[in-house]
Amino acid sequence: MIISKVKIVIVFLSMCLISCLKPESYPNEPILEYSGFESLSDSGKLTFFFTDGDGNIGLDQNLLSAPFDPGSFYYYNCYISYFELMDGQWVRATSDPQGNNSPFADSITYSYRIENMTPVGQDKALKGDIEIILEPFFYNPISNHSDSIRFSILLIDRSLNHSNLIFSPTIVR
Repeated sequence: MIISKVKIVIVFLSMCLISCLKPESYPNEPILEYSGFESLSDSGKLTFFFTDGDGNIGLDQNLLSAPFDPGSFYYYNCYISYFELMDGQWVRATSDPQGNNSPFADSITYSYRIENMTPVGQDKALKGDIEIILEPFFYNPISNHSDSIRFSILLIDRSLNHSNLIFSPTIVR
């Protein structure tokens, strides 16, 4: 009988302590920090840490109405741009095989639609790592101008808040 009362008191005190903990608080727009890059055989794994105060990161696959409709900038919610070091300056790499950055060449940008990760419950604040596999190449296969590359990363939440723009450190391929 005494053991049962002790267990009840311990459970009660544990619940009191847990209920006293303040939920984590972050700004409502996503905040990013670079975590790392790993070269795989013909791809690369880019990892970044994020926080989001209102937890509205990610899109449901069936969310296709404006502004998240196909063809819209907001259809994707993560953009990773590819840069090469040329003559001591970082330039957005393009698909131009001549390497002369023609205005008609497309810059190399990886676009992703990260799935909805809104937590269940009262506290919606989110934090964690996102890992993205860059396929099929993590470097510009048609470029022979630079062996040093880097990436910029932008994340957008469902309220259309843009994260801070972060850059990876130099990656030597």
